[in-house]
Amino acid sequence: MFGYVKIYKPELKVKDYEAYQGVYCSLCKRIGKDYGQLARLTLNYDFTMLALTRLAFADECCGFKDSRCSFNPTKKCRQCINGEKELRFAAAAAMIMVYYKLCDDINDSSFFKGLLKRLLRPFFALKRRKAKKLFPEADEIIGSAIAEQSKVEQRSDAGVDASAHPSATAMGKLLSYGFEGEKAIKLERIGYLVGRWVYLMDAYDDLYDDKKTSSYNVFNNILTNEKEAEEYAEGVLNVTAAELSRAVETAKPARLGEILENIVFDGMFATMKQIKKERDK
Repeated sequence: MFGYVKIYKPELKVKDYEAYQGVYCSLCKRIGKDYGQLARLTLNYDFTMLALTRLAFADECCGFKDSRCSFNPTKKCRQCINGEKELRFAAAAAMIMVYYKLCDDINDSSFFKGLLKRLLRPFFALKRRKAKKLFPEADEIIGSAIAEQSKVEQRSDAGVDASAHPSATAMGKLLSYGFEGEKAIKLERIGYLVGRWVYLMDAYDDLYDDKKTSSYNVFNNILTNEKEAEEYAEGVLNVTAAELSRAVETAKPARLGEILENIVFDGMFATMKQIKKERDK
């Protein structure tokens, strides 16, 4: 999975960092309770962003209490008091996404290269089935997006907008699921831009590897020169992040707003900078 959407800790207040960790730990525990301890290993920052944003706009304040880490009982952590509905939805979406991503990776890999994922697929098929029973709409959203993504990536003329649209649309629908009115519209816009940015960031991260393996990459599809493709990708990612920043700022979440702003104002740019730094090495 990706895990690109994360906080930038140096610019985050201690209380906000503890709240972010509280959401992260609460989602981890929710996944463990609903889908087993092994499933907790799939948790990443993108799913945390999904839970955090939904909690930020939920009618009920989540609140936090002191707790202990299930993996390391000696370690203190924070845990959400309320917000079980949003955490359960995020956990289900995570299991469904992991399953479909495994299937997609298996289809794109040779037998031996994808052997571990083939062994894991039956386990996550069971988890996905349970998640689908709880939230069939989430399974429909993600399954349709994966199928549409596959179709788009078979086109030689697919540009940035067309390539990113299925993933962006899916995240928009997941983020706004269950909300109504103006709040749903704002959340769908935020989700669309998050999904677009994550898809494009993954393409940016894999730019050179995809070139070597002749795998689909939207930026290589547009520009054959690797350096030009990289510079173009950085420009598109910066524009998308800037649009997302405005969307979050306009939405005015009821709570956790400073954490969301930290992610979209600082965290996303830090992620791209880190990937570029590692690539330059």
